[in-house]
Amino acid sequence: MKRIPKIMFFIVAILILAFSFTSIFGVTYYVGDNKESVIKGIGDIRWGTDIRGGVEATFEPADNYNATDEQLEAAKSIIEVRMVSSGITDYELYADNNTDRIIVRFPWKEDEKDFDVEAAIEEISSTAELTFRPGNSYAKTSIGSDGEYVYQTPTGETEEVLMDGSAVKNAQAGIDSSAQNSKKSNYVVSLELNDEGAKKFADITEKYTKKIVSIWMDDVMLSAPEIQEKIAGGKAQISGDFTAEEATKLADRINAGALPFKLETVTYGSISASLGENSLVAMGYAGIIAFAIIILFMIFMYRLPGFIACIALTGQMGITIAAISGYFPVFNSFTMTLPGIAGLILSIGMGVDANVITSERIIEEMRTGRTLDGALDRGTKSSLTAIIDGNMTIVIVALILLLVFGPFNVLSFIFGQSTTGTIYSFGYTLLMGVISNFIMGVGLSRVMLTLEEKMLVKGKPAKKFYESRKIYFGISLAIIFIGIICNFIFGTTLDIQFRGGSMIKYSYTGELNDKELKDIVQKATPDDVVTFSDSQDLVNKQNILTVQFSGNDTISTDLQKSITKSIQDKFPDNSFKLEQSSSVDATMGFSFLLKCLAAVALAGVLMVLYVTIRFKKIGGLSAGIFGLVALFHDLAIIYFFYVIFRMPIDSSFMAVALMILGYSLNDTVVVYDRVREERKNLGYKADIKDVFNVASSKVMRRTIITSITTITAVVIVYVTAFIFNLDSVKAFALPMIVGLVSGCYSSLCIAGPLWVMWKKRDKKDKK
Repeated sequence: MKRIPKIMFFIVAILILAFSFTSIFGVTYYVGDNKESVIKGIGDIRWGTDIRGGVEATFEPADNYNATDEQLEAAKSIIEVRMVSSGITDYELYADNNTDRIIVRFPWKEDEKDFDVEAAIEEISSTAELTFRPGNSYAKTSIGSDGEYVYQTPTGETEEVLMDGSAVKNAQAGIDSSAQNSKKSNYVVSLELNDEGAKKFADITEKYTKKIVSIWMDDVMLSAPEIQEKIAGGKAQISGDFTAEEATKLADRINAGALPFKLETVTYGSISASLGENSLVAMGYAGIIAFAIIILFMIFMYRLPGFIACIALTGQMGITIAAISGYFPVFNSFTMTLPGIAGLILSIGMGVDANVITSERIIEEMRTGRTLDGALDRGTKSSLTAIIDGNMTIVIVALILLLVFGPFNVLSFIFGQSTTGTIYSFGYTLLMGVISNFIMGVGLSRVMLTLEEKMLVKGKPAKKFYESRKIYFGISLAIIFIGIICNFIFGTTLDIQFRGGSMIKYSYTGELNDKELKDIVQKATPDDVVTFSDSQDLVNKQNILTVQFSGNDTISTDLQKSITKSIQDKFPDNSFKLEQSSSVDATMGFSFLLKCLAAVALAGVLMVLYVTIRFKKIGGLSAGIFGLVALFHDLAIIYFFYVIFRMPIDSSFMAVALMILGYSLNDTVVVYDRVREERKNLGYKADIKDVFNVASSKVMRRTIITSITTITAVVIVYVTAFIFNLDSVKAFALPMIVGLVSGCYSSLCIAGPLWVMWKKRDKKDKK
């Protein structure tokens, strides 16, 4: 390999560090008091609702109304207009035509202080149906077969709607001009009618002179004036006991238009802004600590090559953050969630893999007696296929996460749109981590490696992995047997995401009378199974109370508000504060579970196909099948871990399962790649078990080092989440640690030995 001048090392390193610095901190300047961004950094990232705090809800037509695709799209457009008119511009909104559902996620407003979930959902989903009706009293409102509203008076007579909101051209809040001399301002909503509406309103006021015509918003009567005379000219006015804010909100709702059908909330979730901010701080600490520890570890293990790997890792982080923040003008800022940050930290641990593989190959070449230049040339070339093949498995997982759980949703024709954006965020950061690893770990770090002058060289004998297979199989079978027994005893616990139900989380201070608390909640929901759990936020020194409801129906926002008020009234000294809530319809939960299982199955099939094609020369199909056996082994280990420790299976489990599928096969593919190479070196007549032992021994050091850095990153995430009491992150990180250990173990001790057994048996049968 041709050496490059040493000055190039410093030029490349400075460019990487400069890019990383600007991608993290951005470049800004001030014009007066206004801050202008030249280059976007971390401060410009759009944080998800689990960090900024906000609301996530799924709506469907009420009363089993069969909405058309056009009506569903119209409803989506109206909701979008309402959010924009309310100052909410950072939102996610999907219309699922297959299941007649509308999914919306939006953060709390910047000046929001009272985090009222019920009010937020009502503001978005209200039909805002403005109607003018004769009289002022109605006993029943229903929807007729034609989709129109039918009103019945207390005497049972059916009355028609005189005029609806479609006749309104514009609505504007203002002060009643006739009351300007009054000490109290009387706020009204002035209506400007279109031509058809003006004519209709003139006819109505002429017909109902000296009679009452009431004005309604949905089923709430706003005012009921007595018509004094015919009103022409297309002007009308809604008066009532409005405040300025109420009049403005009413005008906005009228201008946004009426939904073509009523909506009911089937799933909702919320998180307070304060809880989200604490989560962001916690994950920030985790990322910095993980990055620092991995840098020190790599320098200790490889010295100058390790230092080069750390520069490349810094560049990898810079590229990933730039792809999220909108650093590149062609890409918009991506919505970042807590699992997304966890994926970013995980990519830090995995990011050294390309450098480790390359460095290990260079060291091996030097053991054979090659010169440094020869070792650099041969080592960098021979490691490239292993790096590409290994990382392709992670790419497959990341793409499935994006396509199945994101706005593209390739399985939407079967299961409908996704009800969670957190898995999508995890997939995006994972994919960006792999791409940036290729750019830095495979590209620029290799340029800097040509400056190497000496490397640590040690010999190592081949390990007898195949001969020890019975021990490995025995260990795995024992763990699986224990898991099966525990599964019979404890059963499988599904989270409310999958089985349906509701959850409310409160923060509070001081001590509680548990019995009184449980009585309050149980009385409010007598038909539900209610469970309570307590934990502590060690940083904010608060107690966290989690209440879960497992009844047949979800807890409505009205009931949630009632329960919260009852608790706060009963325990005024404990400073109860609603931090998080969620409610999932059982049907939607089951549909989401099926989608997650389909995603895992799809990932397994694609990975087997990839291995079959790439390793055709050494029996690709058998290699893929036994790689799949190792994947089932790892999934079983993770599943039984959930069972043994009584952890509910949720979307985090599915994200972990998909990630471990990619990570485990990554290790297995690296082993297969080395088997393919060693078979050429040792000759095709060599015993396949000897080929496997040599190949596994040569990649073992790489596997252990990469696993150490990856597991270290996830351990730090878990410890930080434990200190800050981040349940969603803990549920993600702890099984991930178990899965990473299992994935490292199964690639060397399960997939390889099983494949060798098959190859030896196949060869014997052919003879």
